Amino acid sequence: MPTKKPVISPWRRLIDTSKVMSIAVGNNGKAWSAPVYYLFDNKGFYFFSNPKSRHIKLSENGLSAASIFQDDANIKNLAGIQMSGVILKSPLNVRSVLVAKKYCAHFKISGNDVDILGFFASKFHASLYCFEPQIVYYMDNSKGFGSREEVAL
Repeated sequence: MPTKKPVISPWRRLIDTSKVMSIAVGNNGKAWSAPVYYLFDNKGFYFFSNPKSRHIKLSENGLSAASIFQDDANIKNLAGIQMSGVILKSPLNVRSVLVAKKYCAHFKISGNDVDILGFFASKFHASLYCFEPQIVYYMDNSKGFGSREEVAL
């Protein structure tokens, strides 16, 4: 008897097939957005960034937002994920090392497997961060212009 493949929701397929997330931050009357390469793991969106970058500095002590979208010339095909949450620096622990290794495998980055976080810090001046969403919406114009639904990751 053939086994059925699990049905993957359109929003999860979008998260799994996209590579870039746009994050937006605001603090003290200033706002900024930046695209980052991400890895989705255990309900969090992990990315590397320079701790001195504007989007990291402005995210301290404040809410952040992020979006992932499917680009298309036809407005009826626009679909995306809209989120609000927080950006947290990942602690130096075993879980962060495992996520960093998955990130490297996903983006085909070769480096120092022994000290992967040290490799990113020395080579790219980057640390591992996680965007932790608190509210997530999936919008899909194929269901009507501006149609969206709240989803649980």
